[in-house]
Amino acid sequence: MKYLIILILFCVFSSLSCKKDARPAVIVTIAEKSGFGANLYAAIVENPDPAIHKFLCTLGASDPKPIYNCTNAVYINNLPAALAVPGKKITFSNYKDNGQPLLFSSINHAHELAVTNPTEAP
Repeated sequence: MKYLIILILFCVFSSLSCKKDARPAVIVTIAEKSGFGANLYAAIVENPDPAIHKFLCTLGASDPKPIYNCTNAVYINNLPAALAVPGKKITFSNYKDNGQPLLFSSINHAHELAVTNPTEAP
C-alpha cells in the first residue's frame, strides 16, 4: 500500500510539473527585400493558420489586402545575410512580434518579427 501511495503521488506531481509553452516551428519563403526599412525582408508563411501562428490575422473577403498582408506573410527584420535570399525557405520557432511596421496606416499589413536562430528549411 505504501508503494501505491508513492506511485500515485509521483504521478500527481509529474502531471503538475512545469511545461514550457513552446511555439511551433514557422516555415517561410523569403519573397524580397522590403523598401520600408533596413534589413527588412518580406516572407510568405507556409500553411498560414492564425490559430497556430499568433502573428497572423483573419480578414473578410471584401477587406482590401496588400500583397504581403497579415493573413499570409511577415516581415523579418534581423535575418542573417546567408538566409536573406529571395526564394529561400527558412524555419524558426523563437521570435518577437513587433506588430505592424509604424509607417503603414492599414491594419491589414503583415507583422514585423525579430527571429532568433533561423535556419534553412529542408
